[in-house]
Amino acid sequence: MKIIHTGDIHIGSAFSGLPRDKAKLRQTEILDGFCKLCAYAKQIGADAVLVAGDLFDTGDIRESVKREVFSAMENAMPVRFFYSAGNHDYHAELFRSAPENFYALTNYETHELSDGAIVSGCNLERLTEFHTPFAGDKYNIFLLHGDIRLEIPLSALQNKGIDYLALGHIHKPTLERERLDNRGFYRYCGCLEGRGFDEVGARGFFLLEIVKGKLKDEKFLSFATRTVHSVAVDISACNGYRDIERAVENATRNLANTDLVKVVLSGSYTPTLRKDISLLSARLCERFFFVKVEDKSKLLMDYRDFEKDLTERGEFVREVGRYEMNEDLRAEILEVGLKALAGEEIDL
Repeated sequence: MKIIHTGDIHIGSAFSGLPRDKAKLRQTEILDGFCKLCAYAKQIGADAVLVAGDLFDTGDIRESVKREVFSAMENAMPVRFFYSAGNHDYHAELFRSAPENFYALTNYETHELSDGAIVSGCNLERLTEFHTPFAGDKYNIFLLHGDIRLEIPLSALQNKGIDYLALGHIHKPTLERERLDNRGFYRYCGCLEGRGFDEVGARGFFLLEIVKGKLKDEKFLSFATRTVHSVAVDISACNGYRDIERAVENATRNLANTDLVKVVLSGSYTPTLRKDISLLSARLCERFFFVKVEDKSKLLMDYRDFEKDLTERGEFVREVGRYEMNEDLRAEILEVGLKALAGEEIDL
């Protein structure tokens, strides 16, 4: 018997950080990704898909989008979809028109699957009411949405006969098992596809295979259209803009041009180095679906180099050097001022 563990799909996300055309495309891709997962579940003959909350991003979802989501589930019959409410789509009316193979687990409802497996779950606020242990001769799955570090007291779930605690809310997948108690373990499925630069790296879902009440196999799979990356590039050894561009090219060489990439410049630089963040961003935008360049490099300056500089730049550097202040603040003031004197774009 096969079971898919997914969640945090956030259909209907606004993607406010993207240009409008790319935001609309990403919305479509996230929806298509869930529909593809539904079709895959039917193709492999899965018994169930566990959706650990936040199927939708808000309670205000267009009816046309809901119909597409529910049609994808219905078309996957006889696969059953089990759902635990998330903090983004905790709205019962969202699911009033859900198909008959969709089951919202709100109050420890128990559903028996084939091959000796049981699935149950609840809304997070009902967790403290969990008193009755599960049968010990079954493979018991419990579905829940919440943060194990802040909201979910593990003690409420320990020694209750749970074999697999299927969690949602944390968008990074738990690739290694986390021990729940002597019998069971828990894991976060992560989001189905990364949406922003706080969701970098591989995203996907888990496929479990259960045989005669025992977990035989588990795999992490991905259908993600795009991957989100954050790449650090140290520019300390760069002597000019072209050196920076080459360093960034080398660091991003193996990334797919369909991906979203944030480049973070780090290290130190001298006042004579031309960084030209706008040009660097434009060049990278020609290579990738979406790019953000974040400059965290620090200005390295020897004030003695400006003792005899009679230009406005020299006077500015000497003036800033006369005041007592935190060196990080001084470096920030110098960087902004030197950019302004050079007529460069200032990113505040």
